[in-house]
Amino acid sequence: MNRKFVAFFLVFFLVFGFQQFVSADDLDLLNDLDQEISITEEKFSDDLDLFDELEESPAEKKYDQFKCLTQIANNFEGSLQLRGHVFYREAKDREGLDNRNPVGEALLRFNTWTGDDTLRLDFSGWLEAGNQKDTYKGIFRWFQDRDRHRHYLELNELYLTLFQDDYDVMIGKKIFQNGISTLYSPADRYRFTDLNDPLDPKDFGTWQTRLDYYIEKFTITAAIFPIFNAGKPPSKNSRWSGDTGDYDIYEEDLDTSGNEVEEDYPSISIHNVSYFVRAKTTFRGWDLFTSAYHGLNPYYVLREETRGSKKVIIKENVKVGNYAAGFSTDYKKWEFHGECLFNFSYDGKDDHYINYVGGFTYTIDELAKKIFLEKIDVTIEYAGEIVTKEQYADSYTRSSQKSRLGQNNIFTRINFKYDEDLSFQYISDFEFDPSGRYNKIQSKYKIRPGLEWMIATEFFNGRDDSYYGRWARNDRLVTALKYSF
Repeated sequence: MNRKFVAFFLVFFLVFGFQQFVSADDLDLLNDLDQEISITEEKFSDDLDLFDELEESPAEKKYDQFKCLTQIANNFEGSLQLRGHVFYREAKDREGLDNRNPVGEALLRFNTWTGDDTLRLDFSGWLEAGNQKDTYKGIFRWFQDRDRHRHYLELNELYLTLFQDDYDVMIGKKIFQNGISTLYSPADRYRFTDLNDPLDPKDFGTWQTRLDYYIEKFTITAAIFPIFNAGKPPSKNSRWSGDTGDYDIYEEDLDTSGNEVEEDYPSISIHNVSYFVRAKTTFRGWDLFTSAYHGLNPYYVLREETRGSKKVIIKENVKVGNYAAGFSTDYKKWEFHGECLFNFSYDGKDDHYINYVGGFTYTIDELAKKIFLEKIDVTIEYAGEIVTKEQYADSYTRSSQKSRLGQNNIFTRINFKYDEDLSFQYISDFEFDPSGRYNKIQSKYKIRPGLEWMIATEFFNGRDDSYYGRWARNDRLVTALKYSF
């Protein structure tokens, strides 16, 4: 039996055996899609013929009664990854710390679709498990997921798309991307991620209704995000939560002794709906985009309330307006790109600031061949931030500044390609103020078609209050074996 069908039916029964999220009456994939057509034969006679003309009955047309399920199986794709890492040093001891070493995990991804050129249903997700403490729990949540745990089963995308000549309409849950930059994108902040391992994130789908309208060389996108979902931080027991037991970088210098800390999580309501619009085009070799967003800020702020004799610190995602633009163009062996985003905080509950990035990719081929490589791609970007007005609203005491990336950083990636099966990569992020550094050296080898082995080493250092300095004892060796089918 075809391995793709075996893998599909395994995942299918695992997924739909966990939870029924729609009733059988509303979504019965086994209903007859077409009615049986009976074909009758009529005999015609001719007075001039000595014999009746014998006609064969036309072959009966076969119909697939399980067309939807068959398409899902035929279009099924997936991968199985076994991943492990070993920390070079022990973390600083604290209560509840998960100090197990090495760490192992398994991830089975799947995606498929059914439909035609006009109407199509896509879905994707994964099953995963590992030996980390306080990391895995339960299955996916509908519609809003407030659980910080990884789920053993995550149905990450489920969306229906209507395709027309001049426009497409999509409704459902899908990963949403914005921006044009290669390594760091200020405009790409509306997809939420699993950060239980901050250096191995997984993107979550966003509930949305979306229209893509095509007019000449322009694509106009309008989207509504009715439900807010935040990312998943690591457990307080994880060594990624630093010495304080809290992944939140605020905790490095925030005195919460004697105070209560609450999270004002945005509920599902009309007040918390977010809106997005974007225009993209290609003009004389330049890829251009501009976008605008009105809605909840993915970076939260802090406000304080006094309740009796107690001071309460509240984490809140406030409303902001984001206005972004970017470009990308090629010139010979060079590719140049840049982005800029202005964050406007309504009523001064967060900072007004400009976040920008600019960079290039240069391809080295002739020199690479002299050192027995096929090519080398070098990408370097600089990201910075300018605060035009600091947070000023009453009772709001901390802006989102400490949790924002790309304030004064140089991002680097160098790809060394030996051949189609073997490649090497160097990745780094240098944070200037406060000083922090991340370095990664990685190799990938294709053992056979569909089977890939990866090995990498990662290093963190810097000041204790820097983004990477708090992980100074998390240097590690990572390896993974991935089979795609």
